[in-house]
Amino acid sequence: MKQAIIMTLALVILGWFWLYPRSETITTVDQTAIPIDTIEVDIQGAVVFPGIYIFFESTTLDQVLKRAGGFSDDADQSSLNLSQVITHDLSIRVASRNIVIDVSVILIDINKASFKELITIPGMTETRAASLIIYREQYGDFQHLDDLINVKNIGIVTLEKIKPYITLG
Repeated sequence: MKQAIIMTLALVILGWFWLYPRSETITTVDQTAIPIDTIEVDIQGAVVFPGIYIFFESTTLDQVLKRAGGFSDDADQSSLNLSQVITHDLSIRVASRNIVIDVSVILIDINKASFKELITIPGMTETRAASLIIYREQYGDFQHLDDLINVKNIGIVTLEKIKPYITLG
């Protein structure tokens, strides 16, 4: 009799777990990418390492120049404010005291230029030129130079860099 009670109790307990299993709570982790705001600073001219530098927070012109290796020996520092805070994409040209270059610039019509002509523009890569042509074929001629910001691979810094060399015809 004692065994029958124990056996019945064991069956009731097993039946309880079988009929009413524990519900497990599954916690998921959101793994979507968080967009990171970057600041691109294109520094050219009389610096040791000219180029495009990317920052993830506001910075000063002095810090940008340090990243670019500092001024070259013939740099004209008089027109620069080293404590200027940079909060958005910017293109900076450090003037030189000794070199004066007079170059005649031939403007390229971006509405009619071929791929070969586009890649001759300083700052225009093959990828950017191809993107520009694809955009032009898809949406038609550009109405304003600032419309180039809509082209894939052309950002504010690149646009400012190529503006002196382009025209709308």
